[in-house]
Amino acid sequence: MTKKELRRQIKQLKQMTPVAMRKVEAEMVFKTIQAMPVWQQVQHILCYWSLPDELPTHEAVNQWLAAGKNIYLPRVKGDDLEIVPYHGAESLDDNNQYHIGEPVGDAVDASCLELIIVPAVALDSHRNRLGRGKGYYDRLLSGNACPTIGVACDFQLVEDVPVEAHDRQLDCVVTSDLTVFDENKRELFA
Repeated sequence: MTKKELRRQIKQLKQMTPVAMRKVEAEMVFKTIQAMPVWQQVQHILCYWSLPDELPTHEAVNQWLAAGKNIYLPRVKGDDLEIVPYHGAESLDDNNQYHIGEPVGDAVDASCLELIIVPAVALDSHRNRLGRGKGYYDRLLSGNACPTIGVACDFQLVEDVPVEAHDRQLDCVVTSDLTVFDENKRELFA
C-alpha cells in the first residue's frame, strides 16, 4: 500500500470513529505515557495541539502544564517547525495556513527538549510513523536526539507503514491497546 492510499484509508476510519471514543483512547494513551520513567524524569516536553481528526491532546497538554512541566508546541515556519513555549490555550493563534492552534511568542532552540510526543496518521509495531506528508516532523526529529513517542488511536495502528530513507523511526509507539518501544532504550519507557 502506498502512503497516499494509507492516508486515504485512515481518513475514512477517522470519519467513522466517534470523537468520544478518541477522547477515551487519548486518556489511556496519556496515562500510559505519564507512568513511563522518561515522562517522570523530564521537564521539557514538546507535544502538539491536536486537530479535530487527531488523537486529542488539549486536556493532557493543560494537565502537564498545571503539573509543572515546561510544555512546547510546534509552529510552522516555511518548511520547518519552530518550537514555542505553551502558556495556556489563550496564547494560541489559529490564523495560519493550516488553521492549527499555534503558540505565539518567541521560538526556542529545539535542543532544550527532553521528550517529543509525535502525532501520526498511522503507526506500526516497528515504530514507523506516517505523517500528513509535508515532512515537518521528519526534519525536526532528524536534528534532535531526545526520546520520541508516537501516539495515535488504535485504528491508526497498521501492519506496516511504508518507509522511505528520510523517515525517522520513533523510540516508542503508544496507542490505548499497544505500547512498543526500542529495546535499546527500554529503561526510558518501561
